[in-house]
Amino acid sequence: MGLSCPFSIALEVFLVVAKGDSDAKFLRVLGFGKDETEWISQYDSWSIRGGFRSEYTLVGRGGVASTYCGKHKCYYKCDAVDLHDGVFRGKDIYHNVVMNCHRPSCSRCWKYGWAVREANNIDSRFLTADKVLGLRYVDVEHLSASAPKKDYDLSYKDLSNNAILALKASGVIGGCIILHGHRKDYDKRELFWSPHFHSLAHIQGGYDRCRSCIKVGSCWDCEGFEGVTRRAHVDDGWIVSLAKDENGKVQKRNSIFGTAWYQLEHASLKVGVKRFQIVKWWGVLGNRKLKTVLKPIEHKCPVCKSSMEFGYPSGAEPIVSNRGERGFVKNFAIDHVEDENDRSRYIGSGGGRFG
Repeated sequence: MGLSCPFSIALEVFLVVAKGDSDAKFLRVLGFGKDETEWISQYDSWSIRGGFRSEYTLVGRGGVASTYCGKHKCYYKCDAVDLHDGVFRGKDIYHNVVMNCHRPSCSRCWKYGWAVREANNIDSRFLTADKVLGLRYVDVEHLSASAPKKDYDLSYKDLSNNAILALKASGVIGGCIILHGHRKDYDKRELFWSPHFHSLAHIQGGYDRCRSCIKVGSCWDCEGFEGVTRRAHVDDGWIVSLAKDENGKVQKRNSIFGTAWYQLEHASLKVGVKRFQIVKWWGVLGNRKLKTVLKPIEHKCPVCKSSMEFGYPSGAEPIVSNRGERGFVKNFAIDHVEDENDRSRYIGSGGGRFG
């Protein structure tokens, strides 16, 4: 389309990101102003060692489940232009809503359909546990549990049960686990079987004691999490640790929803098993402990956080409205127009609600 189209703002966002603007970087992660067909990660594209002989694959590697998957449904709009600064000054913000089958295997719906809904379920369950069980939402931690090689060939049931036992032995009292079956071989540019689980969970006594520790002595003799998990590793061989940032430091996670979504979008599932249980709840948050009260998924402006309402894009540029077509973006900005009565200025790509 060239730089005259509404999506040329993607270039401006990229330039701001290059300057270290964390808010703009977050918008870029959300897919703001960028063609989704260009968002190809290593987990999306690298082959799995063993190919068709592999028992497990990654989510999103199946076929498109339905002809309705990704078809345009509606637009949400934020016209609070007085709150839109910087590259978004004087622009209305739009969010393109499409239909989703919510199947983890669907190559069109897994990332922004199934993973979003499942992440909302996870977030809602921890909010419910806060209100019902008194387990503070702010105390939820992001951990990983990596299997020893002796457990690599176990059934999923035994493997996941061993992961839960390892978490319990490290002082974790309950939460959810998400299967990640593969790691990256950067030399061969492929994914190889190395099962581990990511977990959002509560730790007995919390992790703040270790987070603020100045490391005067050895962790081995300490009763904090780091001491407990090191001693447990000797017995079961599992490596249980807190998730670390790019610098190898343990930090408090910023968002349960965001963390869950990211871990879900490259999780693993077993080939040929319908309704495979990618997310498993256990301990004090087990399925029998409480009933989740789901929070509604709200459409918030990614720029100013205001509530978005149904709206119709205006302008002469064509808008690709269906996911899976080249040029599709989830979020985009168009110059604000005062008169919203003339819908004829909207041009959608084929298959959209108004296309």
